[in-house]
Amino acid sequence: MLDVAAYTKRIEEIEAADMSPARRDLAIKLLVWKDHIPTKFLVDHGVDYKVGPDSFAMERMEAQQCFMNATHLALDNPDLTYVEGKVFCHGIGIDHAWCVDDEGFVHDPTIPDNSDGHISDYIGVPFSTAYIRKALVWNQYYGVLDYFVANRTAPKLYELGPVEGQRWLIDMPLKPPRKKRKKATAVPAA
Repeated sequence: MLDVAAYTKRIEEIEAADMSPARRDLAIKLLVWKDHIPTKFLVDHGVDYKVGPDSFAMERMEAQQCFMNATHLALDNPDLTYVEGKVFCHGIGIDHAWCVDDEGFVHDPTIPDNSDGHISDYIGVPFSTAYIRKALVWNQYYGVLDYFVANRTAPKLYELGPVEGQRWLIDMPLKPPRKKRKKATAVPAA
């Protein structure tokens, strides 16, 4: 049974805590989605990133393809790091990928601009290009945090955490192990 008083008290504690609005939103969601592993992973390991003067200055890449765009941007620019997490647009968290520089400023090749201030926060987990490259080969999809598209790598990443999870995949062979097939048994003739 839901203890409303305890739930309300916990929300008040989260709202009073010194954290970004994005992290606060995710922490409150965890009260309801206690076992939502991707949200917990983001709350536990996510970094708050800043929008800077050059965040939207680069040439726009393909719309609605942020995971692909950020992957290519990171692979083509060794000074940038791939990040995956959430961008908050009009206060709503949306799964997203972007890159950051050494100072923690966002470089987003997908969102057109933020001239009207609709983008408020970025929170995400940084990934090495070695990990991104290998995850792309293993999963055959862009993106590393979604269980459905990164089904060969995300479970181990969530289990081990971002540092050990990345090390685990980087140390694995380039191609994922094949699933063993059961041998077909002959059906006796009738």
